[in-house]
Amino acid sequence: MLAVQYEEVTFAEVHRDVLSPVPAEPARILDIGAGTGRDAAALAALGHSVVAVEQTAELRGHGQRIHAGSAVEWVDDALPALSLHQCPGRFAAVFATAAWMHLDAEERGLAMARIAALLMPGGQFFVNLRHGPAPNRRHMFEVSSLVFQAKDSRNALD
Repeated sequence: MLAVQYEEVTFAEVHRDVLSPVPAEPARILDIGAGTGRDAAALAALGHSVVAVEQTAELRGHGQRIHAGSAVEWVDDALPALSLHQCPGRFAAVFATAAWMHLDAEERGLAMARIAALLMPGGQFFVNLRHGPAPNRRHMFEVSSLVFQAKDSRNALD
């Protein structure tokens, strides 16, 4: 089961190369494509206020069950539009772990502009890419391994 695979690897293992810029003080963080909530729960355990966005009902429901004690707000939403009507405001950090490759080039442009608008000035955008074959019933597009950094929410990256 995909949900079990997500939880087998820890947040620290997945993000070990980028842990230093994660806000040290409690901050508002957005986890896009949260899956089972592994990252969202780990960030909440560090004292952050976390909004976990997951469009797949099965994964979202599983995450809500296994991380029921976490201070994570779950939202059914998705890139590129990402309305977040129920969670307005900006974020100190945005995580998109294994979500970017599910967007085509046009959707990535729209998504980047939306993420830039959601970031506070000086906020960080963390992108973790998945390469390889697409899981069953999921579409994936080729993605390059560019490093993204949004220095200001007014600067949408291409």
